[in-house]
Amino acid sequence: MDKLKLITSTYLLSSLVLFTSGSLTGCSQQSPSSIETSVGIQTETQARTITQQHTKTAIAKWQAMRFGLFIHFGAYADLAGVWQGKEIEKLGEQIQRHADISQEDYQEVVKQFNPSNFDADAIVKLAKQAGMRYIVLTTKHHDGFSMFETKHSDFDIVDYTPYKKDLLKELSEATKRHGLKLGLYYSTPDWHFNGPNPERNPSDGKISVFSKVSKANEDFQVAQLEELMTNYGDIVEVFFDMGEPTLAQSKRFREVVKKYQPDALINGRLMNNQGDFLTMPDNHVPDSPITDFPWETPGTFYHTWGYKSWVKGLPLEEQVAVQVRKLSDIASMGGNFLLNIGPKGDGSILPYEKDVLLGVGRWVEKNTAAIFETGLNPFLKLPWGQVSTKKGVLYLHIHQWPENNQLVLPGLVNQIEQVSLLTERGSQLLVKQENGNTMIDLSNINQDPYLTILKLEYIGELKTVPRHSKADENGTIHLVGGDATKQGKFGKESYRSMLKDFSRSWYVDVPTAGSYQVNISYKMRYKDKDFIIGNKVNEIAFSLKGKGQKVEKLQSFDGNEQKVSVKRVSKNTVDFVKSRVGELNFTEAGIQKITLKQGQSFELKASTKDFKAQDQRYRAMNIDIEFIELVAPST
Repeated sequence: MDKLKLITSTYLLSSLVLFTSGSLTGCSQQSPSSIETSVGIQTETQARTITQQHTKTAIAKWQAMRFGLFIHFGAYADLAGVWQGKEIEKLGEQIQRHADISQEDYQEVVKQFNPSNFDADAIVKLAKQAGMRYIVLTTKHHDGFSMFETKHSDFDIVDYTPYKKDLLKELSEATKRHGLKLGLYYSTPDWHFNGPNPERNPSDGKISVFSKVSKANEDFQVAQLEELMTNYGDIVEVFFDMGEPTLAQSKRFREVVKKYQPDALINGRLMNNQGDFLTMPDNHVPDSPITDFPWETPGTFYHTWGYKSWVKGLPLEEQVAVQVRKLSDIASMGGNFLLNIGPKGDGSILPYEKDVLLGVGRWVEKNTAAIFETGLNPFLKLPWGQVSTKKGVLYLHIHQWPENNQLVLPGLVNQIEQVSLLTERGSQLLVKQENGNTMIDLSNINQDPYLTILKLEYIGELKTVPRHSKADENGTIHLVGGDATKQGKFGKESYRSMLKDFSRSWYVDVPTAGSYQVNISYKMRYKDKDFIIGNKVNEIAFSLKGKGQKVEKLQSFDGNEQKVSVKRVSKNTVDFVKSRVGELNFTEAGIQKITLKQGQSFELKASTKDFKAQDQRYRAMNIDIEFIELVAPST
């Protein structure tokens, strides 16, 4: 209504101005309908721009939080991964599915759920001690049980259990008291709402986690989302999960969230490109920084999110190191890390999980500057670890300690002021720069048991040269397969946010312009597959066969097709086959990028059926590259 008043009043004012202008100057007058249309379009465009700017600001604030606590908690925790005396494999929060528990039996489990030892303040304080900035709670998982009071069902923690309290309300109030932000997980699948005969997978007969959303269930979810968005204060993140909503349903869910919580960011598992950020595969760290989307990795200590009594984690110190290094990786790549705990059925936190978080927190407290409000790693695939950045500073995260105590940072052009341990002010390390490498002597420093970080201070604007391969004395450039940077394909169309290892790239220093013969030494399990290799201006396409058989080139972008020979390599690399695949033209000399990618498309489809209908050979590279040779043109 307000928007209509704005359009109407603007239209009247514009009409008056145009009428007056026309009377005085004799100009032709614009029709009322065209005026209203143009003003309406302008207003909608402005509104869209304002919304985009609002979301951009919210994303920046969300990214600055960097590290959060995920809490998977529900009635399933009472079962502790055991049903009828049997330990149930796979995810504890999905025990109803994996043990094939009937709805009637599961409801009896829920009726006994009484997390009397749940202490919201203690959990929030623990998260804060771990260095975390926000908390995300499972408000309703796939079992359909609500961990908050809802007017739209009695299958909730207040009405259905002896606990009789709104656990989400307790957590919401605790986050406000202690200065953390609150996020909410909300499952799209709802096995309770769908009745005693839920949709099942045709392949294994289990209850489906990718079921369709009926109109009745859609309306129910919208009603619950309205409650969640209006009863618990400011919400920083809404984490949808699984199911197969239609585009219209995804849009509707987004609209209800943004209506009440415009600053809340929605994850990509809302699907159909309606999310604000990517949710990465569980525990996944990308091989290179992701710049196209903001993103978050959910992580856990074991292969379950909900509590299972019989699952054991790594030894404590080893687990702390794993999570610290994961945080280092994710921060350096530009993501957020959402690390999970799964309380027991009585609401208490496992001592093991508490100790891990406290260990991580002690490390974060000493190394905060290298994790929060930092920039992306500007170097490619360092063998020893990661780099995060701030103006004038590089933070060197040493995951693998060099055997000779000499840390080599390739490609830094800037003059260095000093290098020191981040945790020890005044400590200065010996540094030498030569032949494009920065070499730092680590002989006289003590390693942090979890992860050591150096602070490198440099002069001027950051300048780097990517690590690259040079031509040998014969003019041949040799690219090692293991040195490639792997790029994924990312999207918010479906639950699957990423296709791993979708392409690979190297940098080369081309001595002279011209056409270089491309040879590839490879092995591949598929019978055959198409590939493309190229630089920024030219590409060649070809097909490879498994077991060393090479077929004719699939396509050449300049129309030049030719047959190529197959040459087997020495007995020392008998599993690999060396094939000549064509000539790649370089229009200029110098350092440039080479990319090997797949020769056919593969998309992140919203529908599981459509996703599986594609040629699965192209879901990832699925090839082992020993080396690639670029042989210089003969002179």
